[in-house]
Amino acid sequence: MGQTRAVLAALIPALSIVGCSSLPVPSLPGQPITTGALQDAATSGPKRGTPVVAERPARMFVWAGFREKDCTALTPTFAVVQAPAKGDVSFKPDQTTTIRHSNSGNCIGTSLAGTGIYYTARNGMAGDDTFSVTATTPDGSTATKTFNVRVVE
Repeated sequence: MGQTRAVLAALIPALSIVGCSSLPVPSLPGQPITTGALQDAATSGPKRGTPVVAERPARMFVWAGFREKDCTALTPTFAVVQAPAKGDVSFKPDQTTTIRHSNSGNCIGTSLAGTGIYYTARNGMAGDDTFSVTATTPDGSTATKTFNVRVVE
């Protein structure tokens, strides 16, 4: 899409955000593509800080895509690329979030609609679980995020 940069950002609204990590993404010729993911402030190590209770959907992230140039929304499509062993993943679009990471800084503070990524552990499950999701913008930019969760009964 011309000289426009696309950014995918995973955001968790309504939490104090203390960390930021980059997600690897390939660059297209003439189009540097970047992504950013804000981590849950309660995370200590690779697992979600708050345990997930079986049969209760838990929002893991709200993931939004946007163009760096003008902060317009790009609606990514999502795919589970590594399914969880103990639960199911679902996506809920049109969840408003505030952009907290933007490579240019132009889009920080912008409210956009994103897609919530939810994990629901199956009945009787407990322990650690992992899944990965890939987001793809309409221009073909992709980013993959792996989620580690702790399930309690």
